[in-house]
Amino acid sequence: MANIEEVTSLCSDISKFQNFEITKDKVTKLFCKIVIGDSRNMVYIEDNSVNLIVTSPPYFNAKKYSEDVSGKDLGNIDDYATWKKEIKNVWKECFRVLQPGRKMFINIMNLPISNETIDLCEDIGFKFKREIIWHKTNSVRAHFGTYPYPGGILINCMHEQILEFEKPAPKGYDKYKHLTKEIKEGSKITKDFWLSLKNSSVWVMKPYKSGTREHLAPFPVELPEKLIKAYSYVSETVLDPFAGMGTTAKAALTNNRSVILYEINNNFLNLIENNLPSPFIKYEKKIIQNKPKKFKNVTQKIYPVA
Repeated sequence: MANIEEVTSLCSDISKFQNFEITKDKVTKLFCKIVIGDSRNMVYIEDNSVNLIVTSPPYFNAKKYSEDVSGKDLGNIDDYATWKKEIKNVWKECFRVLQPGRKMFINIMNLPISNETIDLCEDIGFKFKREIIWHKTNSVRAHFGTYPYPGGILINCMHEQILEFEKPAPKGYDKYKHLTKEIKEGSKITKDFWLSLKNSSVWVMKPYKSGTREHLAPFPVELPEKLIKAYSYVSETVLDPFAGMGTTAKAALTNNRSVILYEINNNFLNLIENNLPSPFIKYEKKIIQNKPKKFKNVTQKIYPVA
């Protein structure tokens, strides 16, 4: 819990980022924890402590994310059966750390991996709720194929899937018991935003702009932002077990949620740090080198309001 006077003095420009009033008995300091390590073993996260998971896993051998061939980087495993076995361990950890009754969203390519992912997660204990279609308004151009002759015309894939899962809760369990009136009021969504969710499961969003592809497969910040605003409350904690360049963190912190990131590739650390919102209200950032069973705080920084 943050010091009342400390937070109040730092938040002179808080209205830019926060739409609820800070009262003397309800102040929460946001945090951003970055773990450079393997999300198959998220030893720094307690059971049932995360309120929302938003992520996009490496797509088997579709893209090369690093030079690692040891099997630690799931994006470089070229055997599909091995990839499924290993990524299932990530989903098991996600199930462990997610609060009962709360949701996990996985942005993933279309068939066959999406169906396999549903099977893997349901086998662990998740309940599959629905799919959302992310329609890309512009994408990579398809090859000509046999054009102008028929028979081999190639069709450009302009969509990906967002799979919604829920961790079942025991009967009578109140998943929102920890929320105060101030937090609920500060998390209200607009009517237009509610209608955009209610009226269509097809989300039209441009992919991450071309020409800045430091990371091979970033999704647009609007994607995690929409999920975070719709399925979590301010001051809650969001997890991304495949952080990439930190887009989920940017969306979470900008909308007054804390965030935990796991990323196996140390080369992405600078991208993540550069992608964090600034200026911002005060929050902690911890960068942790993943050493199982031993918590090591390598770096801790404070980002003040400008």
